[in-house]
Amino acid sequence: MDAERTRVTVDIFGHQYRLTGHSSAEHIRRVAEMVDDNMNRLARQFPRLDMPRIAVLTAVHMTDEVIRLRQDSARMRQEEAKRLKAEQELAEARAELEKLKAERERMQQEMAAERQKAQAEAAQRRREADQRLAAAEADWRRMYEEREAELRREAEAREAQFEQQAAELRERAETAERETAGQRKLAEAAEREAGELRSRLVQLEQEASGRSGKLRELQDRIERLTRERDEQEGRGMRLMERIRELELATAEAEDWRARAEALEEERWEADARAAEWAARFEEEAGRARAEADALREKLEAIEEQLARAKDSAESRIAELQEAYDRLNVEHIRLRDEYTKLQNEFNEWIELIESNG
Repeated sequence: MDAERTRVTVDIFGHQYRLTGHSSAEHIRRVAEMVDDNMNRLARQFPRLDMPRIAVLTAVHMTDEVIRLRQDSARMRQEEAKRLKAEQELAEARAELEKLKAERERMQQEMAAERQKAQAEAAQRRREADQRLAAAEADWRRMYEEREAELRREAEAREAQFEQQAAELRERAETAERETAGQRKLAEAAEREAGELRSRLVQLEQEASGRSGKLRELQDRIERLTRERDEQEGRGMRLMERIRELELATAEAEDWRARAEALEEERWEADARAAEWAARFEEEAGRARAEADALREKLEAIEEQLARAKDSAESRIAELQEAYDRLNVEHIRLRDEYTKLQNEFNEWIELIESNG
C-alpha cells in the first residue's frame, strides 16, 4: 500500500508539509497551492486572526464549497435524470415517429390496394354492364327483327292472298251481278211473259179446250224460268257469304297489323329498359368513383395528419435533442468539476489526516 502512495513536500502558509496520497505529485501540489491561496486570502482579509483560526476558517470555507459542490452534484444528478428522461422521450418520440411512418406506409398501401380494387371493380362492373347491355340489346333487336320479318312476310303473304281472293271475289261478284242483272231481266221478262201467258191462257181456255197442250208447254216454261231465278238468287247469296269471308280476312289482317304495332311498342320498351339498365350501371360506376374519391380524400387527410404529427414530432425531437445536448454539456462540465473537487477534497482530507 505504501509503495503505491505518493509523497510530496509542499509549502502551506509558510510551513513545510510532507503530504502522502494516491494522486499524482502534481495534483497534490495543486491541492496544497489551493489551500495556501485560501489561507493567505483569509489572512489578508482577517489580519488579526492567528494561524489555527485561519486554518479553521479555511476549512470552513472549503467545507462550504464542498457542500455547494455536493448540492451541485445533486443538481447534476437531477439534470442527469432529466437528460435520461429526455433521452427516453426522444427515443419514444423517434419510435412514435417510426410507428407513424410505418402506419402511414401501411395506410398508403391499403388505400392504394383499395383504390386499385375499387377501380378494378368499377371497370369490371362497367364491362359486365356493357356486355349485358349489348347482349340484351342484340337479343331484343334480333328477336324484334326476326319477329318483324316474320310478321311482315305473313302480313304480305296474307295481304297478297286476300287481295287476290278479293280481286277474284270482286270479279266473281261483278260477273254474278251482271249475270244476276241479266237473269233478273230475263226473270222480269219471263214474269211479264208469264203474265201475258196467263192472260193468254185464260183467253185460250175460254177459246178452246183443244189448246191444252200448248198451255202445259207454257206452264213448263214458266216453271223453268222460276227455277233459273231461284238458282240466280242462290248464287247471289253465296257471293254475299264470300264477301263476308273477305271482310273477316280483312279484319284478321288488321289484327296482324295491330300485333306488329304491339311488337314495335315492345321494342321501344326494350330500348327504354336497356337505357334504364345503362343509366343504372352508370350510376353504380359513379358511386364506385365517389367511393374511390372519398377514400382518396381520407388518405389525403391522413397524410396531412401524419405530416403534422411528423412535423410536431420532429420539432419535439429537435427540442429534446437541443435540451439533451445542453444537459450533456452541462453534465460533462459538472462531472469534471465534481471529479476535480472530489479529488481535491479527498486530498485535503488526507492532508489533514496525515498532519493530524
